This record gives sequence, structure tokens and C-alpha cells, in this order.
Amino acid sequence: MDSMRINLKSILMNKKTKRLINSIANGFFSLLFFFLAYIGYKKSNIDLSKQNKLESIILNKGIDIHHGSIGKKSNVFFISLKNLDENLGIYRMSKNYNDLLQKINIGDKVKVYYQSNSNKSENINIDLIQLEKNGKIIIDKREYEEKESFLFYIGLIAGFLILYLSYRNYKR
Repeated sequence: MDSMRINLKSILMNKKTKRLINSIANGFFSLLFFFLAYIGYKKSNIDLSKQNKLESIILNKGIDIHHGSIGKKSNVFFISLKNLDENLGIYRMSKNYNDLLQKINIGDKVKVYYQSNSNKSENINIDLIQLEKNGKIIIDKREYEEKESFLFYIGLIAGFLILYLSYRNYKR
């Protein structure tokens, strides 16, 4: 009889411990997704006057494989500029860069707005926000903002979904 009570106590303790660990893990993941949403929100309404700006000559251009910080590889359009140690680029989910290949040429003088990237594992800085050539906007900041606002929505939805599922699991 005593062994049954001890066994029942350990089973109940295990359920409480598992529930606590699940709640902590779910809370951590929801905070992570809310943090991604915050980053997406901050990058979805950019003030160009607060970004790095450079007027320079294009030394090289093309499509190359971007080695992301989490090991993901994807094709991006890039440019190399005189007086800038890093390549700047843009990623499009459609992978269609034909318009940029036609409008941007080696030797063109351009004005770029970008965010510096201190991550040395990335070969191309894909935080090119806007590119202007001869006073015309070739890459508009709205394209960057829309891409980053995707993070906002995914982060919010995933964060609330995890909180909801955690609550349902806890109530069981």
C-alpha cells in the first residue's frame, strides 16, 4: 500500500514537473517570436535620414549565393561599391532580379541607403534599403519594409498561437 502511494506521488510530481517545464519552454518561445515581431516592426517604417548613406561607383554586380547567419543559402542580387568594404544586396522571395540586372551597370554612380552588418559570416549584407541612380529610385525602401513586415506578422501570430496552446495544455 505504501509503495502505491509513493508511486502515485512520483507520477503526480512528474506531471507537475513536465507541466512546469512545458510552460517555461512555451513562454520562452513565445517571447522569442514576440521579439522577432518587434524587429520586424522596427524595420517596417524606416527613416532614410537615420540610415547609412553612400554615393559611390559600382565596381561589380550580379547574382550570388548569400550565406546567411543560420547556414541558409539563397540567391541574392549584389553590388560592390568603391569605398565600401562589404557587398550590399537584396533578397527577393521571387528570385527575379532581371529588372536590377538591366537598370544597374558597372561604372554607374549610385546613392545607397543601408544598414551596416557586423556579422562576418555573411558574405553579402542584404540590408540594402534603397538605391538611387541619377535621382531615380531603382530599389525602393518599401520593398525592404514589406519584406521585414512579414517578420512582424509571423512573430505576432506564432507568439499568440504558442501562448494559446500553452494555456490550453495547462488547463488540461
